[in-house]
Amino acid sequence: GRLWMDVGQPRDFLEGMVLYLGSLKEKSDPRLEPSPSLSASTSLVGSVLIDPSAKIGSDCIIGPDVVIGPHVVIEDGVRIRRSTLLKGSKIRSHSWLECCIIGWKCTVGKW
Repeated sequence: GRLWMDVGQPRDFLEGMVLYLGSLKEKSDPRLEPSPSLSASTSLVGSVLIDPSAKIGSDCIIGPDVVIGPHVVIEDGVRIRRSTLLKGSKIRSHSWLECCIIGWKCTVGKW
């Protein structure tokens, strides 16, 4: 089935993302499986969808309910919960993200 939801507000977008990830989990969608290239010291919690082109550092905890888009870079020690990271965004070391939508090519953390 298809999903539709009015996502005009950021909180509605995040709620739609959670519902979408839940539907993927119910179907045992292979896109929710962790990549073999993921560092052994990085943990995925719950439903996490990671684009194959994303790069994730070590000692990260990601999830539940996270979508990581194409060409995203996540440095070491990052914690992300209930968030979407759009194409080309960069999350610097030891940042904490919760209930966020990070825009295209944006950087979070030290500058």
